[in-house]
Amino acid sequence: MRKFPANTILFTLCLQGTLLVPAFAQTAPNSVVSPDGRVGVPLDGPGISTASYTVPRGNAGPVDTTNYVLGPEDQITVRVFAADDIPDRPATISNDGYVTLPMIGKIHAAGLTVDQFQANLTTAYKKYFKNPQVTVQVSDYRSQPVSVAGNVNTPGVVQLRGNRNLMEVIGQAGGLRADAGDSVLITRNLSEGAIPLPGAFTDPTGMYSVAHVNIRDVMSGKDPQGNIYIKPHDVITVPRARMVYVLGNVTRPGGYVMTENETMSLTQAVALAGGWSPNAKLGAARILRSSGGAEREQIPANIKKIMENKAPDLQMKPDDILYVPNSLAKVVTARGVESAIGVGTGLLIWR
Repeated sequence: MRKFPANTILFTLCLQGTLLVPAFAQTAPNSVVSPDGRVGVPLDGPGISTASYTVPRGNAGPVDTTNYVLGPEDQITVRVFAADDIPDRPATISNDGYVTLPMIGKIHAAGLTVDQFQANLTTAYKKYFKNPQVTVQVSDYRSQPVSVAGNVNTPGVVQLRGNRNLMEVIGQAGGLRADAGDSVLITRNLSEGAIPLPGAFTDPTGMYSVAHVNIRDVMSGKDPQGNIYIKPHDVITVPRARMVYVLGNVTRPGGYVMTENETMSLTQAVALAGGWSPNAKLGAARILRSSGGAEREQIPANIKKIMENKAPDLQMKPDDILYVPNSLAKVVTARGVESAIGVGTGLLIWR
């Protein structure tokens, strides 16, 4: 293995960018299906829209608010039929669990379902009305936050609205990005109980239950039990997938996802990229591998000899870059090829 200086060969980059343009021009739509059934999705880039894998929400249907457990910061609207002197303005449940309503004043609400609270209000309003008809609606859900972080389209805090499972909550966060990994991490405060999944464990502090869920197995139906119900204050983390990149003179340059526990050989990476172009210089291909520093190591990868069975196949590692140069250009430096990843035409991710 050799380490090369970080200077960029401008001519080669311009040439490679020109060669990449036709390939990307053919794959400009939001998603592309390759002949082997893999879906390509463009990352953010000028002139290219961003697409993603969207997690279906299943048969969630409308929210059953009658069984929703009220909590602090929730806003509710109380209506009493034929009581014109009681305005139906939203009221906020305070941090002590009480809400102040017309005529009856402060009344406890937190910890009760909407149905239970509605029954309590009916009893309270009987002091002023004969057979009052009371309805309670949740105007704004604020008491059951769930944090969704990582490779989803809209990471942040979502609010549970009744019972929601893992896929539904990820759907609320906009669905998985194309570069999302297979294993989703769920962290739950033990005050809410342990996560009911095989392999769940308690973290070293003894305060949290932690579990990994293979979201692809859940989506494909291999592991329906992994689609557990999410509880308030859970943290769902979606890591980035392990990927290898194939650039240069190949049919479909871009990033290729390595599924969990899967290795990928150089010949597999070339095959996923649709093979090489007629003007590819196969004997000068390189694998660029991170060595932990600012530079990447360049590993010679003579595809010609490998395909002729004159050299052993090479194993790709996560974040490796396989670069197949043009026969008319010199082999670029490691820093130069890394710069090529950020060309304005964008980079496809293939599954």
